Amino acid sequence: MTGLKSPQESLSDLGAIESLRVPGKEEFRELREQPSDPQAEQELINSIEQVYFSADSFDVVKYELEKLPPVLNLQELEAYRDKLKQQQAAVSKKVADLILEKQPAYVKELERVTSLQTGLQLAAVICTNGRRHLNIAKEGFTQASLGLLANQRKRQLLIGLLKSLRTIKTLQRTDVRLSEMLEEEDYPGAIQLCLECQKAASTFKHYSCISELNSKLQDTLEQIEEQLDVALSKICKNFDINHYTKVQQAYRLLGKTQTAMDQLHMHFTQAIHNTVFQVVLGYVELCAGNTDTKFQKLQYKDLCTHVTPDSYIPCLADLCKALWEVMLSYYRTMEWHEKHDNEDTASASEGNNMIGTEETNFDRDYSLNKVNAPILTNTTLNVIRLVGKYMQMMNILKPIAFDVIHFMSQLFDYYLYAIYTFFGRNDSLESTGLGLSSSRLRTTLNRIQESLIDLEVSADPTATLTAAEERKEKVPSPHLSHLVVLTSGDTLYGLAERVVATESLVFLAEQFEFLQPHLDAVMPAVKKPFLQQFYSQTVSTASELRKPIYWIVAGKALDYEQMLLLMANVKWDVKEIMSQHNIYVDALLKEFEQFNRRLNEVSKRVRIPLPVSNILWEHCIRLANRTIVEGYANVKKCSNEGRALMQLDFQQFLMKLEKLTDIRPIPDKEFVETYIKAYYLTENDMERWIKEHREYSTKQLTNLVNVCLGSHINKKARQKLLAAIDDIDRPKR
Repeated sequence: MTGLKSPQESLSDLGAIESLRVPGKEEFRELREQPSDPQAEQELINSIEQVYFSADSFDVVKYELEKLPPVLNLQELEAYRDKLKQQQAAVSKKVADLILEKQPAYVKELERVTSLQTGLQLAAVICTNGRRHLNIAKEGFTQASLGLLANQRKRQLLIGLLKSLRTIKTLQRTDVRLSEMLEEEDYPGAIQLCLECQKAASTFKHYSCISELNSKLQDTLEQIEEQLDVALSKICKNFDINHYTKVQQAYRLLGKTQTAMDQLHMHFTQAIHNTVFQVVLGYVELCAGNTDTKFQKLQYKDLCTHVTPDSYIPCLADLCKALWEVMLSYYRTMEWHEKHDNEDTASASEGNNMIGTEETNFDRDYSLNKVNAPILTNTTLNVIRLVGKYMQMMNILKPIAFDVIHFMSQLFDYYLYAIYTFFGRNDSLESTGLGLSSSRLRTTLNRIQESLIDLEVSADPTATLTAAEERKEKVPSPHLSHLVVLTSGDTLYGLAERVVATESLVFLAEQFEFLQPHLDAVMPAVKKPFLQQFYSQTVSTASELRKPIYWIVAGKALDYEQMLLLMANVKWDVKEIMSQHNIYVDALLKEFEQFNRRLNEVSKRVRIPLPVSNILWEHCIRLANRTIVEGYANVKKCSNEGRALMQLDFQQFLMKLEKLTDIRPIPDKEFVETYIKAYYLTENDMERWIKEHREYSTKQLTNLVNVCLGSHINKKARQKLLAAIDDIDRPKR
């Protein structure tokens, strides 16, 4: 047996046996009240055949009848019947016990099922009512709602159409407003309005009435550009800041800043030509009377030949006045750009406006052209003009070509010598040992002075005319105008004047380099060595003047003597390794910061080319480093910790200096570092080091011996090292 089934299953199985009916409630109670032996009852239940607990289709009666033997025995049948009754009674009692035991749970579950059935019936009623109400709402409101939505959609479409019609109406009236704005010279506003109308027209291009408006607006925009060009041309003779501001804003809105710059160049050129032509033409026609000569068709150069001597001075005066007006407008135009470029750069950087920044940078680089424009003096321009005339003479009169080139070379020689005399001569240059003037430059200057400069006339202005005639091949030494001030620290000792003079000479030398093939072509073959010598010894040395000229500025720009005084107050024989650098380093860095500010101030007046800036920084750094070494050479006592402090100071100086300049590597960096490291050398190494490093002065080398080695070497060894230093210094004397 697999065990008892549930009471319901057991009752169903037993219901098929007619004699084994299910007892009623009273019978259950009677069965439970009857005394029983649980163990005996369980044995009876266990004795029931397994087949009685099989499927519902099992036929008990048939099964029992089939079990009957062929020969029936009444006593055996009655005994078997009693056994079945006992088994039935045991099962019935077991079933009754189980039913009564589960009766409370059954009742509770039945109540829950009844409650659930009631809830489902209520939900069905609610759903039915909801469906009925939804049907009523569908029939009563859907059609009206759809009508409202359709009307609202039509309303929105009509509002959009009305807005479009109003915009189209405004666009149709734009030409009137544009004409008014152009008459008021409000070019930025007109362009802004025109661009906005073009954008709107592209939005409504699907309307047939707009198709013609697009082309009309484009024609209007081209008309505005033409009027802008006319307005720009007026600037050349009568600069008006408000007028020019509007014109520039208009070109910027059009995105044609480059066009504006090109046109402005052209208008200034045309203004100069028209102005001078009209002035000269007026005087020529006035002096010519009623002649039939058509002076207006003449070239300006030919027209000038008709100016009479009597009208020359008045014509020249009026010509200067007219050109002064043009130059005044040109100057005010430059001034406007300098001011607005700075403002635009600041506003663009704050607003992160890349387009505005690019426009500003283009304007600045392209009236003003500060980046690539050559720095020229009138002297350089005059020399170039003279060279041009001389070359024409050489082409026509080739027999005198050598003489012309010779005089041209003398002109260049004198110019170079004048620049050096004014801005580069300094007796202390060679004492620094920096090699600022190359041997080739010194040779060239000495040659010019001996062959071309009349020093006696320069020294004695009262010399007789006869003496001057005897020295007619020479010219007096040049003299600098008293208006040029080279002694003011605020202007970096005339740096602007030095830059203009020196870079003009360098530019002239570059032009001569370009002319060399042409000069070589007209030079007689026997005289070509002279031309080659002129280029190799004079023209090529022009750029070498930069170093001595700008060294004078660098030598005065920083207070090197103050540095030496501050270094002299430092205690170098400390006993502990210091973590803080000395104050002379900060003072020196402040000097460099002040030099940088002054250099920027000068660059506002005159563009400082990158080679010039690099030379100035190189000179200042080189002098500062040599001042540091000189300060270390003045030390009387120094400990190992003091030497470490020197290294700390110099590293701090380098770290801060590299933030102020882009020059790499730092000039003379090794000069200082090598000197500091020499403090750690032994006696033998020091002697070899002294012989290898001749760039240091006798004082600096002597200090190394006395201070760094004096404490741990004997007197004889020290004398030996000092003698080695004296041997090195002897050839210098």
